[in-house]
Amino acid sequence: MRVLSLLLAFVLAEGTAMAQQSQPIRASMEKTAAAAAAAQQRAEGGRGKWFWPGVALGVAGVTTAVLGLTVYRVEDSSTGNAPPSAFQTCVAQKVDPVYATNNCDALKGKNRRLLWSGAAVGALGAVMIIGSAETSATVEPGAIRLLHRVRF
Repeated sequence: MRVLSLLLAFVLAEGTAMAQQSQPIRASMEKTAAAAAAAQQRAEGGRGKWFWPGVALGVAGVTTAVLGLTVYRVEDSSTGNAPPSAFQTCVAQKVDPVYATNNCDALKGKNRRLLWSGAAVGALGAVMIIGSAETSATVEPGAIRLLHRVRF
């Protein structure tokens, strides 16, 4: 019984001594812990430094494009299938009492400068958002693919 107890004590002491000598495992554990801490810190931060400015630019771009299509329409062009001078013709007819109540605002054309500049600013905001997150975009023939990476 004494021999068995003594042998068990040596085996247990040797096991802890061997565990302390295995430096590659400890180094790997420390490296993994450091990577996990960095990932946790990044997750707590939420996004990259360009995320919120990208959101602001995206909202501003979409707002500008919508304003160019609705509120700030131009008089020098017409909308839809109407001829180019339809708005000017409608305004000219208001002199006649029969057409005095015409509502010509529906014939105004979209403000292309505001529309396309808003689209460009919104696209820049989207690029900033995608660039700051764990997301990437790929443009392929006939499709745009968004990929989001999740790390464990």
